[in-house]
Amino acid sequence: MKKLLLFLFVVVNLFALTPKEKKALTYMYQEEKLAKDVYYVLGKMYPDVRAFNIYKSETIHERSVANVLRHYNIPLPVRSSVVGKFKNPELQKLYDELIAKGKKSKIDAIEVGIMVEVTDVEDLDKYLKEATSPDVIALFKFLRAGSYNHYNAFNRALIALTGKGACELMSNRWCKHYPFQRGIGRYYRNYYWFPMKKRFYLKTVCNKNNSIN
Repeated sequence: MKKLLLFLFVVVNLFALTPKEKKALTYMYQEEKLAKDVYYVLGKMYPDVRAFNIYKSETIHERSVANVLRHYNIPLPVRSSVVGKFKNPELQKLYDELIAKGKKSKIDAIEVGIMVEVTDVEDLDKYLKEATSPDVIALFKFLRAGSYNHYNAFNRALIALTGKGACELMSNRWCKHYPFQRGIGRYYRNYYWFPMKKRFYLKTVCNKNNSIN
């Protein structure tokens, strides 16, 4: 009996998340929501900038993090459906600043996309150094690969509009040479947290209350 209890204790703790991992998941859920909300709002302002359709991919990212949070019985910090609202005050401030910059011009709006993706990668790199859970590591690598691709998409949009990329128009922090990986989803689709019903998750509609359902 004691051996069985010891075995169960080891198994439970093997798959349990550390406090840092729980905090990281909660934060990244809001950060993926921020990306989705920012691109959705700016996409309405500049409908000819196709890069802002990336908000659909961010919906998948947000749902993926939400699935892991639910799996470990961690409450979602904020409702996904309300655009531009965050529990974390730093992310709320960042969202407000990004939208304010994006309103200035189309170039500024595309630069916002660059800034969001670099920030995502920086945070994911930091959290991956501390993560030990296979679930969290796989999820964060999935999110980071997506951010690499999204950065490159926004950089191409910036070049198409101005003839110059982030390395020429923005400060060194935003100058990156991320790899491009086509078909990221196929590497992660067997994970329980990956949204399999893709068409359902991509069907995002804004209602009269400025919320995404």
